[in-house]
Order: sequence, then C-alpha cells, then structure tokens
Amino acid sequence: MKIRYCEGWLAALLAFQPWAGEVVRWSVEGGPKPVGLTFAGRIRLQLALGGTTDASHDGQPRDWDGGPVRSPAVDASPRTPVEWADALAQAATGAAHPGVKSVETYAQWGGSTKPGGLRIVCADGAEIFGSLI
Repeated sequence: MKIRYCEGWLAALLAFQPWAGEVVRWSVEGGPKPVGLTFAGRIRLQLALGGTTDASHDGQPRDWDGGPVRSPAVDASPRTPVEWADALAQAATGAAHPGVKSVETYAQWGGSTKPGGLRIVCADGAEIFGSLI
C-alpha cells in the first residue's frame, strides 16, 4: 500500500467517526512530505512507510480515489495518546480493507516506545506506522 493512499483511506474512514471531527490530509494531490492527518482540531498523526513491498503489488494506486469507506462507528471518547491510538486502530480494523492484514497500536505491537500510534501491516508487505505527535 502506498503511503498517500493509506493517508487518504484513513481520512475517509475517520469521516464516519464522531470523535474525529474535521479531518485534514497533509499531502493532498501528492503534496510535499510529511504525510499525515490532523483531526479533532488538534490531533496529528504522522505516517511513515516501512517494510518491503512485494513487486506483484506495483500496480496499486498511488493515492486514494476519494471513494467512501464503510467503517462502523467506534464508541470512543479518546483523551490520551494511548486512547487515540486505540480508537484509530479499532476504526481501521472495522473498515476491513482487503489490502490490510492487521492493525495494532504501538502498545499491542511492542516495537515502539512512543505512547500513541499504530502499525498497519499491508498485504503487499509494506508496514505503515502512524505516530501521534
């Protein structure tokens, strides 16, 4: 999964979450890095790409097509970075994207000392890390 595609997908699925408020993408139309989102007026999620992608997935779109995402509303009132990460992970998991193998918070993953964030493992081998900053 390409990083700007993931950014657009996350923005689209957060549109269904009442706790997310207004969602703003940082890199609209392939704009400059960093790639990420601002939502709820103050929460910033910076995205970074890791892992090794499988060459058989090279034909994936570079950016989100703007289509709607079906994601059940997550009952949450996040206040801390850990709570925000948990709400984000639940929303992404609920969206059930076929290109996503798993979604976990940094606390569940155990591979980061940051208090809030999520790791998205994609079917093509890519890993996308979303750190709350």
